[in-house]
Amino acid sequence: MKSDKLRKTIVSFALIVFAAILLLFAACCWGIVELGGVIEYFESGNIAVRVLIGMLFVLLAVCVFYAVIQTVKLGKKKNPAEMNTLMQNNAGTSYISSDAVAGMIQRILKRNNKIKSANCTVNPVEDGIVSDVQLVVFSGGDLTKLCSDIQHQIKSEVETATGIPVRNVSVSIVQTVEGNTPVEKRVN
Repeated sequence: MKSDKLRKTIVSFALIVFAAILLLFAACCWGIVELGGVIEYFESGNIAVRVLIGMLFVLLAVCVFYAVIQTVKLGKKKNPAEMNTLMQNNAGTSYISSDAVAGMIQRILKRNNKIKSANCTVNPVEDGIVSDVQLVVFSGGDLTKLCSDIQHQIKSEVETATGIPVRNVSVSIVQTVEGNTPVEKRVN
């Protein structure tokens, strides 16, 4: 691990030095800095050519700085507890992404013929997950019962499948539409 960090530091330092040299050459092209024979070589050419060469050096320096940023980012991992939902049992610790749980909830919602479309987000909390579900439903029928059934179904199925405690399921009906005709369901 330390050798990886040392390697990234050395590569980053070398790239920064290279970028600084490129910027120095750009300054020479534009006549801002004089470096002995370098400036004489650039002064002999057309001003437009000098400006273009200077811009090329600046572009190369920007690319090198970008490479430094990517090198520093390389290998950085987020804390699993921050980006994933935690599941612990006797065998050890597993991480399930929030997107995977959201996909599971979307499949649950897709099975309900009273729902035309839905949006779902899942967020990990310290001791489980919370889910926010927004629905477009067909009119007719008891909407409060529909919401309650969906909350219980999501809680039950997600907890059974993953072992993750579902702390809250917020269900919002954002729109009702007429009829219950067979349509292709859209669940996001």
